Amino acid sequence: MHETWAALEAAVDAGLARHLGVSNFSVKKIRELLPHCRIKPEVNQVELHPLLQQKELVAYCTAQGIHVTAYAPLGSGDRPAFVKAPDAPVLLDSPVIRSIAAAHERTAAQVLLAWHIQRGISAVPKSVTPARLRENLEAAELTLTPAELERIAALDQGYRMIAGTFWAVAGTPWTLQTIWDEP
Repeated sequence: MHETWAALEAAVDAGLARHLGVSNFSVKKIRELLPHCRIKPEVNQVELHPLLQQKELVAYCTAQGIHVTAYAPLGSGDRPAFVKAPDAPVLLDSPVIRSIAAAHERTAAQVLLAWHIQRGISAVPKSVTPARLRENLEAAELTLTPAELERIAALDQGYRMIAGTFWAVAGTPWTLQTIWDEP
């Protein structure tokens, strides 16, 4: 990790990059990296949605001045079958999210994006449909109430939509425990 980061810093020095960030870094990995950085990561992109809120990681990144970007912010419903558990929940069908959306006459996706925005987290929703792209942008106009934010906070299950098993390949040092630094 340290050698890779030094190479990225060299890319900045050479004018080949302007900003550096990390993806899927846990608190542990960031703590291991920071003492060796000349240029601190500006962003950590991680799976983040109401079922996987990663509160400790978000708080740590915020305290370190590292912005958090959410991938799979809508639950990644269109992810490939090989990364989807047969019993995986569908975040856009959550009764809590749907009821909040109905109360605001908005879509479930807009509620999820507004939730990220209000938490100061940028989100990377996947869409190629012009109407959905417009809806996603309109989510910035939606303000959720404190009670609605609490209802969404109560959905946290630590559930990964993208478990990472495809990275845990035999013969490598990667297991689900070393990828996520979780028990």
